[in-house]
Amino acid sequence: MLRIFVERKVRREIVRRNFIISGVAFIGILALWYVDSLSGLAHPFRMLVNNIHGGLTAFAMQATGGSVESFTLSQVGTYTIEFRDGADALTMSAGYLGSAALGALMFFLVNRAPHLIRLIAAVTGVFTVGFLALFIRPAETGDLISMIICMGFGALLILLGWTGRGDINQLRSRKSLTQIVLTVISLMTGLHILLDLPLVLSTPAYSGDVITNPVAYFAENVIPALSVQVVAFSWAAIALALMGIAFHFSIVRRMKQIPENDDIV
Repeated sequence: MLRIFVERKVRREIVRRNFIISGVAFIGILALWYVDSLSGLAHPFRMLVNNIHGGLTAFAMQATGGSVESFTLSQVGTYTIEFRDGADALTMSAGYLGSAALGALMFFLVNRAPHLIRLIAAVTGVFTVGFLALFIRPAETGDLISMIICMGFGALLILLGWTGRGDINQLRSRKSLTQIVLTVISLMTGLHILLDLPLVLSTPAYSGDVITNPVAYFAENVIPALSVQVVAFSWAAIALALMGIAFHFSIVRRMKQIPENDDIV
């Protein structure tokens, strides 16, 4: 009986801590994204998320018969891809919708399968460093400092994956720190379209021959019957729904599965 009560208390504390971390992380992300005085702190996170966004877009381009010529990070954390061909329906939506699915999956695994946290950190770090190394060439790099910062952040994730041992129930442990960092990254990745809504609703599809807004491009060229607002809010709703599902099954459902006093006989 004592073992059951103690185990129940520990499980409840773990889930409650995950809930608090997720809530604080979400509020922190909004502050990082929209408070100008925090833009410097947000810079490496913004570049990492855009790198994932760009990587998914580049993968969709290649998977649909296109080719990627170069990938460049800018000083403000945005990216530029030079590409040929590819299916617009997938290449223009892969960045935001792919990020929504990937972020939701990452959030679920980080909170539901803590034994995979170190592997997730290492894989994310390897992807970040590997993708930049694969596509960026020195002569084509728009901002070398941005590239170094982003690759450095990827190296930090690899380091956390390699050394992130300890008791995840102790906030000061390196494994707990790794979980917090991955929670922030998963939320920023999964809700990328939501964070970028003001930008995608106000930026034109083109600037000369350059596609500056994939949402507006999708609305104008893939499904002309839909407005930019409809496409943007639809994608944002999908992102929220996927993250909501991940949150339910990784945190809310776990809390409900913990037996109450009356259920223990």
